[in-house]
Amino acid sequence: MGQLRAVDRLPEAFYNKLVNMLKNPGLTQAVIVDEINAEAGKTLISTSSLNRFVKNMENLSGMKRGRGRGRKVPSAEESLGRIATALERIAFSLENQHKKTS
Repeated sequence: MGQLRAVDRLPEAFYNKLVNMLKNPGLTQAVIVDEINAEAGKTLISTSSLNRFVKNMENLSGMKRGRGRGRKVPSAEESLGRIATALERIAFSLENQHKKTS
């Protein structure tokens, strides 16, 4: 088995910060690397190692990070709207089925 990736070797606090920063599509990978390394006071990760980590996570999850890439993740309001519409359709369908059987 090979060595752990640089991102996997990060201390837990830095790893958690990196994961939280990756959730912000407004931050570039370069900014994230600079921030992590500056806070550590030494080079812990490179942009290449972070990019490999992100690509691997995208492949595993099927989702893309950032704006305009891959599938758009709906907001909570959009999701709730879609759920409400689906429930209305189900209720309408059930009413029609009930009317037919009555």
